[in-house]
Amino acid sequence: MMERLGAYWAERSPREQWLLGVMFALLAVVILWFGIAMPLDRAQRSARDTLNEATDRNAAVRAAVKQLKALPRNAAATGPVTPVDQFVGQSAGEAGLTLERAQAQGGDRIDIAIASVRPVALFSWLAALEAQGVRVETMSARPSPTAGSVSVQAVLVRGEGR
Repeated sequence: MMERLGAYWAERSPREQWLLGVMFALLAVVILWFGIAMPLDRAQRSARDTLNEATDRNAAVRAAVKQLKALPRNAAATGPVTPVDQFVGQSAGEAGLTLERAQAQGGDRIDIAIASVRPVALFSWLAALEAQGVRVETMSARPSPTAGSVSVQAVLVRGEGR
C-alpha cells in the first residue's frame, strides 16, 4: 500500500505535490477544527452554563434555608385554635381520609380509627398534623382486607412531644 502511494506521489510534478500538500494540510486543519476544537468548545460552554445554573439553584436553596431558619420555632407548637377533634376531622376530610371513629378525650386528645388507608396517605396526613402541632401518642396498624392498605387506631394529642 505504501509502495503504491509512494509511486503515486513520485508520478506527480513538484507543483502538484505542493498543491496536494497544501490540500492535506488544510484538510487536517478543518478536521482538527470541526472534529476536536468545536466540540471541546461546545462542551466547555455547556459545562459553564450547567455550573451557572447549579450556582443559581444553590443560592436559591441557601436563601430559602435562611428564610426557614428565620421563622419562629414555636409556631407549630401553638397548634390549631379549633378543638382538636374538629381540626383532625376537617384535616382528614381534606386529605381524603374517612375516619371510622373519632372520639374526643378531653380538649387536647382524640381517639381515631380508620378502616382502610394506604400507608403513604396515612403518614403524609400524620406529618401534616404534626406540622400543625397535633402529634401521635399511640398508634396501631394492621393489614386491612383491601390490598396495600392498613386499618389504623391512634390517639392524637395536641402539643409538643416529650
